[in-house]
Amino acid sequence: MNPLLEQFLAEAREFLQGIGEKLIELERTPDDADLVNELFRLVHTLKGNSGLFDFPEMIRVLHAGEDLMDVVRNGKTLYSQELADRLLDAMDFVGLLCDEIESGGVIAPSRATDSVKLVESLRALITFHPSDHDSAPKDAAIGASEVVELPSAQLLSSIPESARMSAYVDGGSLYWIRYTPISECFFQGEDPFYTSRRVPGLLWGRGSSRADWPAMADFNAYECALDFYVLSNASKEELLAHYRYVPDQIQICAIDPLFLVIPQGDPNGGPVYEDFVIEALQLLDADDFEGLNQAAQTMIELSSPDLWFSSALRWLIVLLQSEPKNCSAICALIFSLRTLDTPNWCDIKMESTDLAINNDASSASNVIELVTNPTPANIIFDDLSEEEVEALEDILVDQRQILLLEDRPNWVAGRWTSVAGTLVNCFVASGNADAKGEIEDALAQSIATMNPTPLLYWLDSRLGLIGKESSGQTPDSALSTEDDALYAAMMEDSGTAIEGTIPVATKSQDTQKFGKRTDETIAAPKSLKVDQVKIDRLMNLIGEMVVSKNALPYLAQRAEDQFGVRELSREIKTQYAVINRIAEEMQDAIMQVRMMPVSFVFQRFPRLVRDISRKLGKEVNLVLEGEDTEADKNIIESLADPLIHILRNSLDHGLETPDIRKAAKKPTTGTLTIRAAQEADQVIIEIQDDGKGIDPVAIKRKAYEKGIIDEATFERITDAQAVNLVFTAGFSTAETISDLSGRGVGMDVVRSAVEGVNGTIVLDSEVGKGTRIRISLPLSMAVTKVMIVESDQQIFGVPMDHVVETVRVPRHAIRAIKNNLTTLLRGRLIPLKNLNALLDIPANQLSNEHDELAVLVVRIGSESVGLVVDNFNETIDVIQKPLDGVLGGLSAYSGSALMGNGSVLMVLNVKEIV
Repeated sequence: MNPLLEQFLAEAREFLQGIGEKLIELERTPDDADLVNELFRLVHTLKGNSGLFDFPEMIRVLHAGEDLMDVVRNGKTLYSQELADRLLDAMDFVGLLCDEIESGGVIAPSRATDSVKLVESLRALITFHPSDHDSAPKDAAIGASEVVELPSAQLLSSIPESARMSAYVDGGSLYWIRYTPISECFFQGEDPFYTSRRVPGLLWGRGSSRADWPAMADFNAYECALDFYVLSNASKEELLAHYRYVPDQIQICAIDPLFLVIPQGDPNGGPVYEDFVIEALQLLDADDFEGLNQAAQTMIELSSPDLWFSSALRWLIVLLQSEPKNCSAICALIFSLRTLDTPNWCDIKMESTDLAINNDASSASNVIELVTNPTPANIIFDDLSEEEVEALEDILVDQRQILLLEDRPNWVAGRWTSVAGTLVNCFVASGNADAKGEIEDALAQSIATMNPTPLLYWLDSRLGLIGKESSGQTPDSALSTEDDALYAAMMEDSGTAIEGTIPVATKSQDTQKFGKRTDETIAAPKSLKVDQVKIDRLMNLIGEMVVSKNALPYLAQRAEDQFGVRELSREIKTQYAVINRIAEEMQDAIMQVRMMPVSFVFQRFPRLVRDISRKLGKEVNLVLEGEDTEADKNIIESLADPLIHILRNSLDHGLETPDIRKAAKKPTTGTLTIRAAQEADQVIIEIQDDGKGIDPVAIKRKAYEKGIIDEATFERITDAQAVNLVFTAGFSTAETISDLSGRGVGMDVVRSAVEGVNGTIVLDSEVGKGTRIRISLPLSMAVTKVMIVESDQQIFGVPMDHVVETVRVPRHAIRAIKNNLTTLLRGRLIPLKNLNALLDIPANQLSNEHDELAVLVVRIGSESVGLVVDNFNETIDVIQKPLDGVLGGLSAYSGSALMGNGSVLMVLNVKEIV
């Protein structure tokens, strides 16, 4: 995938998110003109950006959405909920296309049909169409449910017999395509003639004018007046893919090959031998296909080849050779020899078709044959008139003037390519199709040498062959001897572009100048999009720097203790302070790059709440606060799934329907508030609703029925503990399973996801008033600050996110309650746990000389616990790595880190060991 496409897809998703937000805002304030204009601008910009790529399905839907928003902002159509629904569906479709492009690089051909249906649904809401050509004709839509009519026999008989026989012998699926370009198609960058010639599986085709040709003076060369008819043996998927730009302008009809069996010729001038018909029927009845074939061959030799009778015999031989078992068709063709009328194949064999096509097309006049054989390149034109020759010559002279321009902008290759395309069209239209290859070769030489000479030489050599040489006139652009010599000299040095030596057509004529481009006035962007992989690499590098700079204090200590060089130790410590400051600033700068606002997650919630509340028949007002709060990208992304689970539960279980709220003397519209804030080094997310709350009695009863708690726990559990049972795996209060709830996989997933990023979640609820869920998350997961503690001459790391304080507790202040150690700390009873006992280390915790134990107070959820250790050490920044292999099963440790002296520090998982 090229960088431009990657940038487009990233920007497209931002635009789609913005469009969704504006649509939902507009539902609340449909009269906000500024909001309507901004929404139109977003759709218009996205459509314009998509036009840079080959995504007609996307462009078509966005164009219809743009037209719909245009009539809304002009007051011709009122904004409604139905309109919002259809626009949201259209934007979802565009998002689906973006996903397909990103995953596979292409859009499935079937999406063309989907896009047409979406366009029809959008345009159905437009009471005023911006232009006639924007609205697709009703009979041109793609749909298998439409009434199907086969092309008339008269229309099929216009195909040469040789082409029909070739198509019949080849067998397989056959499709008849009618392509009706809109009259303004040239202004949309379409070339219907080229499109028709490039149809996959092309067997035959022709173009037909829709009306009699006007006089030359009234002829409009910028208006398409042709319909195109094509017979193809490609698959329908290939045809839809080929016509994906214009699916509303084509009609595709599957036809049986038998419908091509149409004898043609003079019905008079030859006898009809009844004896042959009788003999042929007898041979057919006897399954003597060889004898029937020989009899038909003999009759052809006795008859004129221009007779209808002879044509029927030729078809009879084709049927005998291709489908000898199709006795009904062969018999019908033999009987037709008596009446000289083509059999009614519809009565004999009629297959279902895909699309309808009008039968009056055969009345079109001035037929132009596209191809008369399976080779698409052979196009038949009548000889050009003198006026047409002069018009072509004028075009070629203009193209020569462009090649003679002396300026060399960086886009000059595109200029020459455009000239070459015009030359190809002109010479092919004049019946000189062989010139195409020569022009392409000359263009390739010009681009390779960055010199227009090869293309200019070819054009000048051909200008003398058009029209005027027969009258003895010499065109202005004919080559002079000097020019010829100059071209030859320039061609010898094809590796270099020679400036200022290209001849001009007329000495007195000023060189033509085109409009100035804006390449030199492009301002440098103020923001730069960087791939996340590059940011992650910077984070890894800064992590290694953190580990390396932690080694400096050890070096300083060794210099003083082992080598007695105190001055060197002092200098190392001084440099450590400088490096530490730089490393911290670099770490902070990189962290700022990785920081994202929580709006990245919040922005998807208005649409989610809107859709779910409408599905449940509830009225909900969503309030978002603190959307500019920032956190690490990984933390923000980890919020998405937990918050969606919480919102779905709140909408399904928490908020009541308007009738219930009204009976409870509450506003009929419930309020769901999501707020974000930063507290110290934590990101706090709160989700609060004013619904019915959580009944702890009902929770305990449901948990007991599901076997989650036993009878003893049922009796002693508190209301706060009962409410938090909703985080238990498999727990659900829903009576029936729906697509929103009832499977017991929701809140347990939320807790696991939050704890997976070292966060905590707390739930508070009050019956009849609502529920509040508070999620605390670290600002970053890249660098972890840990406190080093010592126990049994080993060091361990404790994440500072859990550390509340460090205290020294006298041994006499420790009491045992039911075999559990506790102490009273500032009026609070704190349970104590020996770290050696938790880690199964066979040693007692050591005290200091004052018989005081070192206690590290940590926070587990809303509770505090004291870890008794031997001693406290310093606090350092480490890069924590998860444990792999056998060590990965040790739940007591959350990971490991490399110390500055090369040793490995094991980081404790406080939640698991306490």
